[in-house]
Parts: sequence; structure tokens; C-alpha cells
Amino acid sequence: MNHGENEITLYELRKQHPQLTEKAIVDYVNGLEVLDDHLRFRNQINNSFLTRIWDSITARTAQRQQVIDINFTTALKTVSVWLQDIQLSQADSDIAIAHIAKKLRETRAGLMGLQQRHQELAEKVEAIDQSLEIFQIQVDNRFTELESRIQQVDARTLASTHLEQVFDKWQAGRLNTYPLLARLYLVIDELHWGDFGTYCRSRWKSSEVDNFIEQLVNKACSQMRQDLKGDISEITLSKEWLSPIIALPKELREVLGYLTDWASPQTTPVTWTIRNTALAESSVLTPNKIFPGVFSGQHAINHLMYEHKRRMQISYDY
Repeated sequence: MNHGENEITLYELRKQHPQLTEKAIVDYVNGLEVLDDHLRFRNQINNSFLTRIWDSITARTAQRQQVIDINFTTALKTVSVWLQDIQLSQADSDIAIAHIAKKLRETRAGLMGLQQRHQELAEKVEAIDQSLEIFQIQVDNRFTELESRIQQVDARTLASTHLEQVFDKWQAGRLNTYPLLARLYLVIDELHWGDFGTYCRSRWKSSEVDNFIEQLVNKACSQMRQDLKGDISEITLSKEWLSPIIALPKELREVLGYLTDWASPQTTPVTWTIRNTALAESSVLTPNKIFPGVFSGQHAINHLMYEHKRRMQISYDY
């Protein structure tokens, strides 16, 4: 696959799964490590899939290497490139905007510490800090606008519209390239990152959110029943749910692996199993305490919704 074909594929993946863009922004933002006067990219920025997605977002091929030495000129260049990329990213979700705002404050504080220790860099630091300050104002304004929109009456309408749009996509068969368990996860994940998730986070534990969650579950049950062409409570062997994930093309398994990288076997075992199956990191098809030996459509909905609620409870986490 040549570079041009790869870019088209990534564009199509981001169009199909808009949460890929928002998650990549959060990961890239959090990849800048600010410790006193030491600024560097964490190892996660070298994740090959994240790098390809990020280059697709910013429309340029960046050759980023982890800053492993305390070279202050390099640190300034690191922040400069990071800022330019973030400005190109155009985050939309509340999660991504909140992470950017927080990291901008941390970065500016780190730069001030660097300036105090190395006066010869004062002019360069000041120039970058001015750029950071301007962008921070823009991000703060965007977050204020987002909060204002949430407080308006149409916030619930936006969430409802998003819910309908995502399930329309499922019903139209646009996710049929994925097996059913992955399909269900991707629907819930896309809702988490969009207007539906924004509304639920802003009104968590309210009756409105409870009603929305119930509506989501009902829609999932209805669509699952159609896709299974039968009873969603019918028990089948777990390998029948997991084996099709292993058979997916590499790029689709990478999408699943990337979008589930927040999961842990202790708190979100079904999501974690989807990730490990997609990445073939362990013998997940063997029945174990993490994933049961038998499974059903109803089990899939119940487990993934429970794990989604755990994820949603932590404000601005992903």
C-alpha cells in the first residue's frame, strides 16, 4: 500500500469513526510531558497507528522522535511543533477541549520554569508563550461556548439527534464490516465521544440521562435482534463472538485496538477482551474468569453498557 492509498484509507476510517479524531487529539495532547524544565513526548506518541492517524488529521508527515535528553533548545522546538499540530487538529468534543485547556496551562507553567533557569532562552520562550497564550484564550472561549450550548434547551435535542444518527448508521449496514460484538462497541464508543456523551456527562445521574441510557439499550436490543435474526438471549460459545474479530483486516483490528486501549481486565473485562482479541495479544478464545465461556446478545449489551457507565462516571476521562 503506497502513501497516497494509506491517506485515503485513514480518511475513510476517520469519516466512518469520528471518535478516532477526537481520541487522537487527546492522546497527542497528553503526549507532551511537562516536568519542571523538561518537556518531551511520551512513548505513546510513537504508537504507529496513532502517528498515522495524527498525520492524517494535520495533513502532514511529521517525524517526531521522543526527546530523551534534556536539551532545552530541542524542548522549545518540541513545544512549537506540538502547538502547531494542536492548532491544526480542530477538536470538537468536550473531552478533547478540556484536555487541551489543561495541558496548555501545564505547558505554559513548564516554559516559565525553563525561562527562569535558562535566561539565554528568554526571548524564544517568550515568543512561544505568547503563541500558547493566544491559543489558550481561543480554547477557553471554545470551551465556554460548548458549556453555553450544553446549558441551552437544544442540548438534549443534539444528544437525541446524535443517538438517532449513530443507530441509523448501524441499521443502514455501514458497520457490517465489523462482527456484531465489535459493532456494538463502536456504536457505544462513538456516542461517548459526541453530543450524546457530552450531554450525559453534563447531567450525570439525572433522570434525563437515565432515560437516554434506557433508550440506547432499547435501540441496541432491537438492532441486535435484527442482526442475529433471532433471540438475543440465546446462549452460544464465546469463540463465536470473538473469532470474527481475529479474522478482520489488519487496519480494522488496529481501529478496535486503539479505541479500546483505555480498558482493563479488572474493571472493563469485555472491552479489554475485544482489544486483546483485535491485537491478538493473548489466548482470549480460551474460557477464563475475565470472559465467560458462553455468551449472548443480551450479555453483550448488558456488559458493555455497564462498562460504558463506569467510563462515563469519570468526568472528562476516556
